[in-house]
Order: sequence, then structure tokens, then C-alpha cells
Amino acid sequence: MTPDDYGHLYAEAHDEPAFSNSDEGYGWMDANCATCIHDKPARQGRDHEGCPLILITLMSKRPIQFLDGPRSPEGLYNIADQYRCIEYRHENDGPTDPQPIPDPPGQLTLLPREDYQGHRMLTQAPQETAVPR
Repeated sequence: MTPDDYGHLYAEAHDEPAFSNSDEGYGWMDANCATCIHDKPARQGRDHEGCPLILITLMSKRPIQFLDGPRSPEGLYNIADQYRCIEYRHENDGPTDPQPIPDPPGQLTLLPREDYQGHRMLTQAPQETAVPR
């Protein structure tokens, strides 16, 4: 993800605000974006190279990369955990692009791995609902 992706990311974003007010937005950004590799250039004074997802949230849209975080049974949430950004990478985690897992030495490869590599997104299992009898 680069700042050049802004047009594509903006077009696919949900047409709803990500945060209800600035306190909520800046609280979430402080807990998540403050350590993310994608926003590191903006923290170093190069705002034009910052994360395009932040700009999309400031334009009153919610990026599809923001998945809902944990909620209580009443629907309450912690501001820092309101969303889980699937593009989040801690700035000390190493390379930002996924690296292929090397084949073990001496093992033959039956299928090419390129077609089966990509982003993996984990979601919560659906909760079972009681069916009236």
C-alpha cells in the first residue's frame, strides 16, 4: 500500500464516516497509526508520503481495510480496538511485504506456490442463533 493508491482506496471505501467525532478518530489513530510502518513518513514530516487510509477517514469514509473490532454484548467497544486495520504493520516488524516461505532443502515442489500466496484475513466465527421450534 502506497500513497499513490489513494484513488483506488477511496473508490472502494464505505460511504459512511469511520468515527463519530474527532476525539474518537484521534484516539484510534494514536493507538494504531502511531506505530504503523505506513504512517511513519508522516510522523517524520513527509505528510504527502503518509498512509492514504488516514486521509480517507478524514474525508468521512470508512476504508474497507478497517474491520470491526471486539464488542461487548451491549455493543460497547474500546476506542483503541474499534477497528482492526488489515494493513497495520508495526514499524519494528521487518519487511512490509509478505515474504515467501522457502521450500525446505531437498524437498521437491509439486505445485507452484505463487498462486496460493496473498493476504490472509481472519474473521470471527458466526455465532449460532436459536431457531424457534
